[in-house]
Amino acid sequence: MAEESARPQGSRGLLWTSVTVVYAAVVLFPIFWMASMMVKPNEAMFARPTAWFFTPTLEHFDYVLAQGFHWSLLTSFVLCTLSTALVVVIGTPAAYAFARFEMKLKDDMFLFILGTRMAPPVCLVIPFYFIFARLNLLDTFLGLTLAYMTFNLSFYIWVLRSFCRDLPVELEEAAALEGWSRAQVFRRVVFPLLRNGIVATAVLCFIFAWNEFLFAFMLGGKAVQTLPVSIPKLITSQGVRWGEMAVVGMTALLPVLAVVFVLQRHIVRGLTLGAVKG
Repeated sequence: MAEESARPQGSRGLLWTSVTVVYAAVVLFPIFWMASMMVKPNEAMFARPTAWFFTPTLEHFDYVLAQGFHWSLLTSFVLCTLSTALVVVIGTPAAYAFARFEMKLKDDMFLFILGTRMAPPVCLVIPFYFIFARLNLLDTFLGLTLAYMTFNLSFYIWVLRSFCRDLPVELEEAAALEGWSRAQVFRRVVFPLLRNGIVATAVLCFIFAWNEFLFAFMLGGKAVQTLPVSIPKLITSQGVRWGEMAVVGMTALLPVLAVVFVLQRHIVRGLTLGAVKG
């Protein structure tokens, strides 16, 4: 009897394993295809039928380096890191205040903050352009960092507030009874409990900034050129340079994968603790 009952369970396990393998293959195939295009010669890239075997080449890498795409990659990484750090520094106390303190028109203020994130980017980038032109912030690291921080700050506050509301207020009250100040309670009690939520939300903000195009194009694009803005240079009058596009695409994917891989423990804990609650 035990052997008979074990057979259906083993069959179900084999079935789900097969489904998972097939699903993973379907999801990862575009990445595999793009990775093969990085080293595929042009004549093999456009061959019909598809050329599965070819002599690898590094000419696409040479072109990307010659055009300075690595500097655009570095620019994107610096801008996204700085803007995300500012979002965390400013947004964490703000989210805690919205979750814990009573204030006049709190719901209206929170709705206004959320509304700035819901507005189409084209409605915001034009006022930003004229303001930055008056302040000499166009095409500068400071200007783009502030712009990135602005559209991510509302999202960060909205998500992290749910974390703060889930924290047991009794821990803060007990610490206050011990004579700790509000700043000490926040630093020693609240912040350690929020660490996973902060990391998970900050990674999402980093990804949003990493993929951003309109702000980087309108407010920068020359002296400060991010990777999404530099990619259209691969569309030439002779056609799209698909091999170079694959190199840049895989390069743009690696930093995000690295950040997620390093912080995956905090991200999983943060998302399962309510990071995506309403």
